[in-house]
Amino acid sequence: MTDGRLPRVRSYDGQGRLEAAFGRFGQGPFEFRGISDVAATPSGRVVVVDSRQDRLTYLTSELLPDTMVRLPGVAYRAGSLGEDLLLYMILTVERGEDASRLFRRPVLFHRWTGREVAWSAYALPFVPVERSYWSSFMRFPFDVAGDSIYLALSLEYPVTILSASGDSIGEIGVPSATFQPFPVLEGGSLSPGAYATQLPELLGGSNTISHLAVVGSRLVLTHGRFGYPSSSKAVSAFGAYHASLDIYDRHTGVKLYEDIPLPEGSRVLGGGRYLYVLRDRDFPPWRISKLSFREPPPDG
Repeated sequence: MTDGRLPRVRSYDGQGRLEAAFGRFGQGPFEFRGISDVAATPSGRVVVVDSRQDRLTYLTSELLPDTMVRLPGVAYRAGSLGEDLLLYMILTVERGEDASRLFRRPVLFHRWTGREVAWSAYALPFVPVERSYWSSFMRFPFDVAGDSIYLALSLEYPVTILSASGDSIGEIGVPSATFQPFPVLEGGSLSPGAYATQLPELLGGSNTISHLAVVGSRLVLTHGRFGYPSSSKAVSAFGAYHASLDIYDRHTGVKLYEDIPLPEGSRVLGGGRYLYVLRDRDFPPWRISKLSFREPPPDG
């Protein structure tokens, strides 16, 4: 894991004891300017994504320097797809290419083989100019399980399912009755000088799909809500906090649980064999809970 504030990766054992740590600030070999994600491959190597540098850094399972790989763009997220990677990556301008073409490139996710992009997939379901301000608030949460890729545009349902070859093979997820969609605002609705007062008024209470996590046979959707509870200790004046969970059987698409509330100030970090939740994201001491799910009763 990495906390996003220090250029350091840390690993812990199953009892939460620190095993190893690596990283220092810089832009030289095996240095980081800003770590945005980490992923582990089946062979045990750890991949570090630095969104301020167009490269991936591979570490050994003991968090020792392994290799660095140059990318054809800037990656922000990574997930293990066998020994390959699924990257949320913005491609950079090629020599002699008009920079404005970047905004017309529809693909957002790329399968990286270690040397090249094998395929690119997932286009926005709308033209960006049709949804004023969405680009400032939308995210693309995803997770990978075996040969299935689950990804979402955070501001709307459903979740898209891709195969390992990048083909769309289905959808999953329906919003709960309490899910308040993000509004489509008219251009010019927000004044840069009045964000502090306009954002809570126009967007407060709107929901997002802030995080996706596969936990065994379960797909866990974390709902975020724009604004902050009155009792929150958050330093930021406005943002999306993690509010509740919806849980699906990812094989059948059946919703098992809906609107499970999260403790105030907590944040879902990721899945795997368990669901990991940061209990207080704003102030130390930071504690992470490792959660497992009970099987639902036969009658649901």
